Amino acid sequence: MMRINRRTSGISLLEVLVVLVILLIGIFSLVRLFPPGFFVNKQSEELTRASRLAKQELERQSNSAASLPDAIVSVIPKPSSAPPGYVFVVDYDATPDDLSRADTPIAGADPYYYSDVNKQRRVLGETVRIPIPSPTIAGRGSVHVLRNGPIYNIPWDGATESIFVSGAPLFRRLGEVTEPPSAFLGRPQSYAIDYDDAQVAFFPQPYERRFLATYSYYDAANLVQTVVDEVITVPADYDDWIALAGSAGRPLVPDSDQIGRNFRRIVPNSSGRFPWSTVDPYEYGLLSPNLGAFANVGVLVFNPLGHTFTEQTPAGPVPLTARVDYDILDWHIIREDRPMPAAPPYRVALSLRDIKRVGDPEEDQTPYLGVFRDPTIPAAQRADVVVYDLNTGVEVPAVNPDGSRNFHVNNREGSVTFADAFGQRNASGNFRFFYKARGDWALQIQKACHLFRRQTTGNLGFCQFYLGDGGADGSSPTRMYFTPMDAGKTVSIRELWYRDGSGAARKITNKAFRINARRGAFATLTVPGVGPRVLTWIDLKDEFPNAVAWDPTVTGQAAVGVQGVSFRSRVIWSNGSRIVETSAGNVITTRWRRVDVDTFLTRSAG
Repeated sequence: MMRINRRTSGISLLEVLVVLVILLIGIFSLVRLFPPGFFVNKQSEELTRASRLAKQELERQSNSAASLPDAIVSVIPKPSSAPPGYVFVVDYDATPDDLSRADTPIAGADPYYYSDVNKQRRVLGETVRIPIPSPTIAGRGSVHVLRNGPIYNIPWDGATESIFVSGAPLFRRLGEVTEPPSAFLGRPQSYAIDYDDAQVAFFPQPYERRFLATYSYYDAANLVQTVVDEVITVPADYDDWIALAGSAGRPLVPDSDQIGRNFRRIVPNSSGRFPWSTVDPYEYGLLSPNLGAFANVGVLVFNPLGHTFTEQTPAGPVPLTARVDYDILDWHIIREDRPMPAAPPYRVALSLRDIKRVGDPEEDQTPYLGVFRDPTIPAAQRADVVVYDLNTGVEVPAVNPDGSRNFHVNNREGSVTFADAFGQRNASGNFRFFYKARGDWALQIQKACHLFRRQTTGNLGFCQFYLGDGGADGSSPTRMYFTPMDAGKTVSIRELWYRDGSGAARKITNKAFRINARRGAFATLTVPGVGPRVLTWIDLKDEFPNAVAWDPTVTGQAAVGVQGVSFRSRVIWSNGSRIVETSAGNVITTRWRRVDVDTFLTRSAG
């Protein structure tokens, strides 16, 4: 009997299911590899962009080194109980690497402006030789755009603004309030000071003048405190002593003072022109208006007389040079200088992508209010990108009064494209762009003190150092001590002397040291009459292992010419945040990534 095989060739449903399961397992295994890969690529791209932006900023600052400031410091606004003129207290204990949030409300100011990179935000002594006058929208003047704007411009006590302009430091003469000032003053470019009584005097003149003072004093606990930007008004023909308000009568720290002629701020008249004096060059105005309650791009204009005026200074006669102190508004506002292309398309590519868009949600789910983070700015005036013409100091509006546009912003790509008509009129011109990018990117600069002065104990203040002597205060005889605000910065010592193990005196010239930045290695000294002070240091032994102690016996000073020479361009951005809802609102804890580019950079001759 013939058997019939009814089995047919092919794949059963069960076999298909088995194959599909195996295939899906393989696909899922591969898919799991992609997110980390994407994450690594994203981090690599961010690192590349951060490095490029930091180097670009360093190059921008290097190209105009004549305008470098004396220092950039952390400050706390004056408390409401402080005397008039006592505007800012330098925060010595905030290290340059402190990226924490402000832990307490600060004198009515938004803690945002004193958190993470915004802790180091007070620029002292940005220096500019009065430029060649040119026509402006408010008449003829000498225009200077501050290097690191926008600035935080508010009247802290209802009268004193946060921007101050002064001339070169005056000649200092030591005096006694028991004697008339004329016994110590011999020229108009000088002032007399009595450190014990905290009073100053000036050479009398037949017109009113104002001076700007920075100094340190010993408070009631004998701690050193520093006042910056105290305005001293001297009436016409005044010939007597004047008490420094910020010290409240407490003794001053010798050699901590610097006083210069204060520039008087001029405002436009009813015709929209600056009514400059025809005899007094110490005048300036703000060409840029406040944008909202406190933001200002920082376009200054000086009396045209200043360009040809010469000051008498301790270094001899020099062209009139303005020293500007101001607050950075927000380091999270990225500023980039770019030339207009010489030919169409007039497209400018910025360093960062994903430019924040007005109205989009922030990390705390509040709407983005524009570059200047100010709810008082009308919604129609809030902007993703703000553009300023560096040649004229005037803002370029995105939309003209007739409705035509000057530029469009591609937020995702991070580019600005100008209309052909505008680009042709301004081909090869120089423009500054302000914007914020997703990820809370920030571009900050850090500058060591231009010059450090010696203090005889570890009770240190602003831009001061102390040579350890191995005494009861716990100091090391081979260390030079600094406040924590100087951690990680580099100083150069023009001439130093030390004693080696055989007792021989050794002389070293032009030696650079990096100040210890490890907080765990900070030293605590017991300062007589004060108590413990936490300080950082440099150590001779790090460079000269045979060093035993600083040696002042040869010249009377073991270290001469201690100068800050380090300059840092820092870019930080968010690596993720944690949001906690509280009754007072959302609290954000941010993890930061950063790129630092360090170099030696000091102010060059203008």
